[in-house]
Amino acid sequence: MATRRTVRGVLGNFLGTYTSRYSDYDGYWLFGFLVADLAELRIDLLATQVDDANTPVSVAVRSAVGKFDDQVRKAGLVRSQVREACLTIRRLPGSVEGPVNGHSCAGYNISFSAGVLMDGGRRYEREQIVFVAPHDSKVELRSARAAEQGRTQH
Repeated sequence: MATRRTVRGVLGNFLGTYTSRYSDYDGYWLFGFLVADLAELRIDLLATQVDDANTPVSVAVRSAVGKFDDQVRKAGLVRSQVREACLTIRRLPGSVEGPVNGHSCAGYNISFSAGVLMDGGRRYEREQIVFVAPHDSKVELRSARAAEQGRTQH
């Protein structure tokens, strides 16, 4: 049986990894491409079939499913122990100023809320709030991984 600490660790590590700079689209931070039109995006983290299109939303879904599965495996959980798992990405009301590579930019606070229902019926949830500015290639730095490889990263 999964312990509370293990499941909370999976959710925390997933959110940290998912919202990191390693979630990119064409070498730029993925969420800058989503924030302008974002109200709420719900992702089934246990999805077995995901859209393989090369759009920011499709990349966000594939990345979330893959990163969640990776954290479940690393924690030693069996996927069948997780009955439901969902990520909700929601833009919070109002715009805010925040830093992007030393520049002050207008953007939004985004709530990333991950929840799971375990096979024993226990529900766990973790939330992380992150400042996200709309993508601007004049301010953002492109990932060195994408520049070195000379191709789109996902």
